[in-house]
Amino acid sequence: MLSDSERQDLRRRIKDAASRQDAGAAVKFGRELLASGKPADVMFCASAFGGIADALKSQMGTRRLKMYVVRSVTVEPILPFLATEAVLSNYALDLQVGGYGSYVDEMLNPQSALAKFEPDAVLVLLDLEEIAGRLPELCADGIGAGVEEEIEECLARMAQLLRSFRSGNSARILLQGLVVPDQTSLGDVGDANLPHSLANAVLQLNQRLAALCRTVSDCVFFDVDRLAARYGRAQWRDARMFLASRLPVSADSFRTYSRGLVRSFSTLFRAPCKVLCTDLDNTLWGGVLGEDGPEGIATGSAFPGNCYLDYQKYLKQLSSRGILLAIVSKNNEADVRDAFQIRAADLALSLDNFVATKISWNEKSDSIRELAKELSLGLDSFVFVDDNPVECEAIRQQFPEVAVIEAPVEEPWKLVEVLAEQPFFDAAIVTDDDVNRLNEYKAQAQRAVLANSAGNRDEFLASLGIVCTFQSALQAPLSRAVQLLAKTNQFNLTTRRHSAAEVEEFTSAAGGQAVVVRVRDRFGDAGVVGLALARNQGDSCYIDSLLLSCRVIGRGIETALLAYLGEHALRNGARQLVGEFIPTKKNAPCASFYSDHGFVKRVSSEEVPSDSIFYELDLTASAPASPKWITLEGNESNELSASAVFSS
Repeated sequence: MLSDSERQDLRRRIKDAASRQDAGAAVKFGRELLASGKPADVMFCASAFGGIADALKSQMGTRRLKMYVVRSVTVEPILPFLATEAVLSNYALDLQVGGYGSYVDEMLNPQSALAKFEPDAVLVLLDLEEIAGRLPELCADGIGAGVEEEIEECLARMAQLLRSFRSGNSARILLQGLVVPDQTSLGDVGDANLPHSLANAVLQLNQRLAALCRTVSDCVFFDVDRLAARYGRAQWRDARMFLASRLPVSADSFRTYSRGLVRSFSTLFRAPCKVLCTDLDNTLWGGVLGEDGPEGIATGSAFPGNCYLDYQKYLKQLSSRGILLAIVSKNNEADVRDAFQIRAADLALSLDNFVATKISWNEKSDSIRELAKELSLGLDSFVFVDDNPVECEAIRQQFPEVAVIEAPVEEPWKLVEVLAEQPFFDAAIVTDDDVNRLNEYKAQAQRAVLANSAGNRDEFLASLGIVCTFQSALQAPLSRAVQLLAKTNQFNLTTRRHSAAEVEEFTSAAGGQAVVVRVRDRFGDAGVVGLALARNQGDSCYIDSLLLSCRVIGRGIETALLAYLGEHALRNGARQLVGEFIPTKKNAPCASFYSDHGFVKRVSSEEVPSDSIFYELDLTASAPASPKWITLEGNESNELSASAVFSS
């Protein structure tokens, strides 16, 4: 708990950092001050952060978001908490709140304040009375003759609202669920035993609303009841304040609620981390292998070994949805292999569950750097878990992009809790490509072995038996196409983070093009790894986005995708292909892509400076050709017509 003098000192430091536009220092000291939980400190930080929005973006890469709130409750007192929690998660919010209860007009009227604001995201915050106001009365007798009908009518109304909004607006949507009432007229026994209690009805409605969100592009369900249950439903709402001003959350819950909101909407704008690097001693198991030996380390069903066994099981669950596991440990590799073999019955993981192992006496920063290179992933894809505070601090200082979690050595039973409460692996969707990620990276290692033994590059690539299948981005499925747009950085020519609704616009507009490429070879199926968005304008086809997963770069797949675009652009009447490149800190590997494929850099006559560099290719003179070692699918070979990929 901060003393008054410590709080005042932190305020002074934040004010000084803000006056110097030092975003990093302001956020660092702000994080410390906000730990006090005092509303006055939150207001102070919200004001300070609001004055350094540009510095946050330029110095820390903070993403600026325009966010509109439609509501049937009072939210104004919560907004400073929401703004500060957003900054701590690297977002700077431009918030605008709609009128009380006017959400239907705001979402559906093309001339509404919401439409004119042109938000990146819309938060839909409605209470039970607004969504399904008849439920308390219908559930009062426990029989609930009209409950199912009321839930169906509620879902129909919400579906019409969300889909109508989506048809005219591409903003992401966060739909808040309902808090299960802590007290009802049926009492605790009735709520638990009667099938149509209000508690059961609200739980069912939440499940149905979440399912509805999955059918609307770029729409995520915010399970506020999960937060309330964890915090305590009885304390979640201040009855007096709700009845007096329709404030749905107690003042003590503002920060918890805001953190949950930020964590939920982040899944609409940020891809989850891909790799968890774990230490071994006092992290994956208890004790020190070099001192205690395989028989002496703590793991298995008895305490405290079961604390570490739970952590292992949690890592295995992460792996099952595509999170790559890696070991980064200072140890003798032979000893580690013996431990995994001797204690196999007491371990939930085997070495086969890890995509890579870095077991040596080298610095862990060197091991992580090697891992990033071997996996062709950016450091911002990594989470590092270690019990040693010195090792953790070293990684924080050398690689600030890496998320660091310090394992609680003295309280190993909290290890899963510490990891689970972090948002690093949050995802609203999991695709087949995610689930297959471990197998694909193991196949990549096999390709590396073959590459070292091949005589030359063409011989190696021909030996892979590469097959490229082209299909509509809507069939990828669409969620995978949007996922690629959100997380691909190295081979991404424009790094535009289009939403699902915007991708759909490319497929529905005249001359629009949206195509993905799926790749397989003799080592396995890499899944959907590339995407291109383009549209015809006159006799030119403009490429809006062209990107490829870093794990398949260099096999000619990017050329095959470009050739496919060129072929269909010609078929749709284009005579010229126009490519655009927007340089970023990470996409240097594709800077020469267009010039390498015969495009000519366009000389701009515009006086207004632009980050975009445009390239042109005359398709009638030299259309790009796919590499000879790649087998193509998606044309006549599988009866996929141009109209299935592009609208004409």
